[in-house]
Amino acid sequence: MTATTSTTTSATTATKGSRSVGLAALVGIGWLLAFGLWLSPPDHAQGESVRIMYVHVPTAWIAYLAFIVTAAASALYLFTKKKSLGWDRLAGASAEVGVLFMGLTLISGMLWGRLTWGVFWRWDARLTTTAFLFVSFVGYLAVRGLGGTPDQRAKRSGILALVLVPQILLVHFSVRI
Repeated sequence: MTATTSTTTSATTATKGSRSVGLAALVGIGWLLAFGLWLSPPDHAQGESVRIMYVHVPTAWIAYLAFIVTAAASALYLFTKKKSLGWDRLAGASAEVGVLFMGLTLISGMLWGRLTWGVFWRWDARLTTTAFLFVSFVGYLAVRGLGGTPDQRAKRSGILALVLVPQILLVHFSVRI
């Protein structure tokens, strides 16, 4: 029997600078979580329920950004001469992230509403349009699951993404409209 030795080499692209930035980012995130969720004083009108807003608002903005990336990647797929399914995959993945974060936005908003208004849901413009945006992008994901070639799927879901993305403006400005 011969003894075999295996040498493991790990290739890394990390530098001291990137590790320092990563560590600083983790410390910053930890500080923001601690301050926002435990150390900040309660609001004089909302009390402790204001802490839900520290989760609710960022999740809404992340969902908006993900849906914008979905539309941008779809536009790049549809309007470039060389069709790359990579843009379609980016659009689909970004839509999944957007749906997840919009769901978290709706849940955190409902929890805040229960504490503030005494009910989970009010049929006002912003809540209703946000729910419609969520359901629309769930529908977008369903359209992506329909049969056909990858090119057919990319075209129909890309067109749908471009039709749906203006809803973000409707949701955001629905209080003023």
